[in-house]
Amino acid sequence: MRVKDIGEFALIERIARIVEKADERVILTIGDDTAVVRKPVLDFALLTTDLLVEDVHFTLGSIHPRQLGYKSIAVNISDIAAMGGVPGYVVISLALNPETGVTFVEDLYHGMAEAAHAYGVGIVGGDVTKSDKLIINVAMTGEVEEERLARRSNARVGDIIMVTGELGASAAGLRLVLHPGLEPKVKAAASLKRAHFEPKPQVQAGRILAALGVHAMEDISDGLASEIGHICDASEVGARLYLPKVPIADGVDDVTALTGERAIDLAVSGGEDYELAFTLPASLRALAIQTLEDAGIKITAVGEILDASHGITVVDWDGRETPLGRVGYTHF
Repeated sequence: MRVKDIGEFALIERIARIVEKADERVILTIGDDTAVVRKPVLDFALLTTDLLVEDVHFTLGSIHPRQLGYKSIAVNISDIAAMGGVPGYVVISLALNPETGVTFVEDLYHGMAEAAHAYGVGIVGGDVTKSDKLIINVAMTGEVEEERLARRSNARVGDIIMVTGELGASAAGLRLVLHPGLEPKVKAAASLKRAHFEPKPQVQAGRILAALGVHAMEDISDGLASEIGHICDASEVGARLYLPKVPIADGVDDVTALTGERAIDLAVSGGEDYELAFTLPASLRALAIQTLEDAGIKITAVGEILDASHGITVVDWDGRETPLGRVGYTHF
């Protein structure tokens, strides 16, 4: 059965049955002209949106619709996490080919509902329309206390640069998707592909770090090199990144050994890890490591913030220091 066989309103009814969750702050949800929710409890409202376009951000033959739905919600949650905030509600606009199977759309929304439920997000509305290609637009709200609001523009000279988790898994997973013949040769193939298809936004880490007093923070969506560049540009500072200290996910080196690349390049420039890169005073380093460790979250110091006159550099295993190229994903 195809979307065009049941029509827009029957499709919306099916979607509503999948995503609707009880929330005492939701007054009106799917089925009215707009969703109605109670005003944020915290000081500031956060708003973010993300657009996923078929054959630009994904290909339908390489990702299950449930995973695509999950990822479309998770990447927006990661933006909220980077601000130190709590995710709230989401509205989803979907452009579909009329020939699309109804089961595909249901699986897509099951993935969205799974991610939303895991992070306490309410799916409260959206829109559907016709298109030759699948287009998913997710708009999400969140909230944050004034004293916890984390910006990319507040890094200070002397800060330590740190990251949560390990990097490169998503980029390695993507290579396995694009070259399926490599998968049997990589022991960690399943976890690498899962990292690419089902990223885990670091909401808890973001909340803890914001409470501790990080100076600048950003999620690693376009690659660590790119994110450090964004922070330095916004904060008008320089930076030094130590490549031997960058934590690389298990299995990345197995993939790069087969593709002829370097694991460090995937970790620094691969993107879509959705971990957090942040800066904080050196005096808070030990406290941050212990506090996050107590919460089961690994963080690693990978560099330092310097005066803008230094520029942005990397130090390799031989101690050689060279300018950091702005390598990472860009749309244009």
